[in-house]
Amino acid sequence: MYLPGKPHDAIEILSARMQQLTKGLLEGFPMDQEPLSLEGIDDIYQHFDKDKIFLITDGMLHLSHNGENIVSFDEGDLIGFAQAFDLPFPVLRADEFVEVKLIDRDDFLRHIYSDKRRQHYWSHYLLCQNAMMMNHVAQLTQEQTRPAAGFQNCQPGEVIIKEGDEAEHVYTIISGEADVFADGVKVGEIGADEVFGAMAVFTGEKRSATVQARTPCTIMAVPQADFVHLIEAQPKAAVNLIDNLARRIVAMNQQLIDQQK
Repeated sequence: MYLPGKPHDAIEILSARMQQLTKGLLEGFPMDQEPLSLEGIDDIYQHFDKDKIFLITDGMLHLSHNGENIVSFDEGDLIGFAQAFDLPFPVLRADEFVEVKLIDRDDFLRHIYSDKRRQHYWSHYLLCQNAMMMNHVAQLTQEQTRPAAGFQNCQPGEVIIKEGDEAEHVYTIISGEADVFADGVKVGEIGADEVFGAMAVFTGEKRSATVQARTPCTIMAVPQADFVHLIEAQPKAAVNLIDNLARRIVAMNQQLIDQQK
């Protein structure tokens, strides 16, 4: 079995274990029929009854959703259990050449439950398959919601973002303080844990202000695409951002009132 993305040690261990368990499950099961050759099939169960499962003997079958292959199975993999039990499941497709042996679901289950050792293998097999999918989902979720953040240190007077520049990152001050300038006039201050530079990311416009370090600062910079994903996946981050923006707007309004007095 092959899962997309960077190989994960836990998934590789589980996959190897499932291959061993498959051999144990099929030990003593009659497999005398010749393999069937398939190629270019969008849904294998449009050609076979759903009470059939498949042992791949050569080539690959793919689990596909909306035309995209999400899991690939190769030689030695036993597949089709969800369909055999009429459970909702993505389709199994053969993009290129694959050889399979057909196994009747009921014959296979009778074979398993006739032996306590095979019953143990079967339980272990299902647990390994579930653990593999859970590990893969956890890995994908982590990759999708973890921003590719970079950290930088700024000295007093150093410009962090400049008015008129393109917006490529959203920033958070981890420690220190910074001043905000628009048209050369100080219009605000930013302290630790405050997010800034987000407005241009959402509007698609250029930077509307310059942010300059007032004290030594440690800054976290998150690419704009990753920041949007983070907001979608972590509602708490969106709440904090809205709170920061609201307090900044109140402060700027007060500054305008003070200037008009």
